[in-house]
Amino acid sequence: PCAEDLTPEFIASVQRALQVRGAYRGPINGQMDARTRAGIRRYQSANGLDSGLLSSETGRQLGLISANRTDQ
Repeated sequence: PCAEDLTPEFIASVQRALQVRGAYRGPINGQMDARTRAGIRRYQSANGLDSGLLSSETGRQLGLISANRTDQ
């Protein structure tokens, strides 16, 4: 997602989604802080991506970013 999409509400959704999956252990505060980046890295590393930046694919897996379907 673009920087302007990383609103506190979106980041809180990321935190909740990661928390449910056991990848985030911090507070739901809507801040892209070190704990949030560590949770993103922890979740993504299981899929072969070693990064604390949320990828679009991870956003889709977490149900936070809609997939553009072209097969309709």
